[in-house]
Amino acid sequence: MTDYVLGVDGGGTWTRSIIMDIEGNILGQGRSGPCNPLTIGLNQAYLNIIAASKEAQKLPTEEVQYSVFGIAGVERSKTKEQLRQLLSKEYNSLEIVSDTSSALSGATGGNPGIAVIAGTGSNVYGLNEEGETARSGGWGWRIGDEGSGYNIGREGINAALKAHDLRGPKTTLTNKIIEKLNINEIEDIIDWVYAPDRQPKDIADLVPLVVESYREGDTAASLILSEAGVELGMVTNSVIKKLNMKRGFKVACIGGVFMNGGAYNIAFEEVVRREAPHCELVSPRFSPTVGSALMALKKLGVSLDNEFLCRLEENLGAWNG
Repeated sequence: MTDYVLGVDGGGTWTRSIIMDIEGNILGQGRSGPCNPLTIGLNQAYLNIIAASKEAQKLPTEEVQYSVFGIAGVERSKTKEQLRQLLSKEYNSLEIVSDTSSALSGATGGNPGIAVIAGTGSNVYGLNEEGETARSGGWGWRIGDEGSGYNIGREGINAALKAHDLRGPKTTLTNKIIEKLNINEIEDIIDWVYAPDRQPKDIADLVPLVVESYREGDTAASLILSEAGVELGMVTNSVIKKLNMKRGFKVACIGGVFMNGGAYNIAFEEVVRREAPHCELVSPRFSPTVGSALMALKKLGVSLDNEFLCRLEENLGAWNG
């Protein structure tokens, strides 16, 4: 009987899944809503994981030999064990890891390096040549998530409010936010922000407005993006120092915020190179979802050599193409 694995990546915006066999052949992929249990609650996170997993499955659950779930918000929370108990009803052999663990596994194909995630939330995770791991950030949107989409969106709102109060410079963000949220004036933002069903993703959805204002030369927007990049660079440097990483390692920049480029990326790289001038900033080789599957394959003793990884790239290209 062929061995199959399930890989899941659950973050603040989406939950994605993939099923593959030990040869790297893809059987299915799935997607559902956000998955951070600290944000949407344990039960909804579980339901979204199951929804994404079931969409990918083309075979009975019992034929999945090992499953790895990379989930945001669980590494430092007791919800990890609670989620494990729920998922064990569906899957016998499983492991729950942080979403950054899956991201690093996918970004480097299972090799050492540092994964820097900047999506709705933010997190940094590293693995050195000695097999030691370290993380920094990832404390969640209420008390952390430096350099995240949520952080940038929130600061965009703050910039508009400061301009309204004459505590800050005028900014084109004010009109952009009013139009985006379909409110009458900026003071109406308080009802929107404090709506009972408001999620961090909703705030993070304002990032394109900040980027657009920045590209138009808006001073407030430029400062927001630069400061966010600096903050995330400092989080990254703490992992570099914890793991005593010197040269020749990769820093994988993962998440939608990095895709905007500009002041954010420039500030981030400048800060990181102060600590590690010889590091290589790269785009991830594989997605965090595939990273979870690679971790599951390792558990089954599959060698993730370059031949396997190249074959997997071909299979993914054919599947998604």
